[in-house]
Amino acid sequence: MKKGIWIPIVVLIVLGGGVAMAFALNGSDDIALTDDFTSSFLDLEVETDDGFHYFQSEKNNFSMWFPAGYYIEDDPVRYESKDHFEFLNIYEEETTTSKDRGYTGYIQLKYRDNMTERRAHLQLNRLLDDLSYDNQYEELQTENAMIYYGSSYYTLEGKRGVTYDPATHSANQYFALVQSPDAKEFITVDYRILCDNYESCEVKNERESRFFETLIHNIRFQK
Repeated sequence: MKKGIWIPIVVLIVLGGGVAMAFALNGSDDIALTDDFTSSFLDLEVETDDGFHYFQSEKNNFSMWFPAGYYIEDDPVRYESKDHFEFLNIYEEETTTSKDRGYTGYIQLKYRDNMTERRAHLQLNRLLDDLSYDNQYEELQTENAMIYYGSSYYTLEGKRGVTYDPATHSANQYFALVQSPDAKEFITVDYRILCDNYESCEVKNERESRFFETLIHNIRFQK
């Protein structure tokens, strides 16, 4: 399935500093902190890079760096937390900054445990079918996880959806499967860029790539 490497991996040390200022928000205006539901998962005593907060899932299945300016939809259709399954929809708040940029972000995250290697690869195949260009993705082994990830550019041409190579078009959707070292747990992450008024917009490709890599590199399994 793996058809090639399309983006060089950014060294983890560089990721920390490179993203910091780009995503920093004034705490008083940060919906992640002012929204009661979202803030209930955050621990401000745990250090992260600027622009992110430490997030612990409701069932303590995993932790992650939660992006400033985003909130979790408190809706049974869009949020679910069980011992072996968690499902989150995470939205970027529309602000003056996002309007100037011309787009906002949307993250969907699913956690599962009691998994097998085969089931994880079946899930990866679904991600590739839905979000990749020509099954392109990268693999990265870290101390904490095995990460499969990639991106593509998706657009409508007439009534038909078409996916393009991120090497020739600025990516507007990113995907990852983050697997625990024992392969019994995994998290899928689907990050999409939504242009204002559903029109085309110029995506800041370097910014979004670093943002997504920072997000998936800082997922930790807790079991």
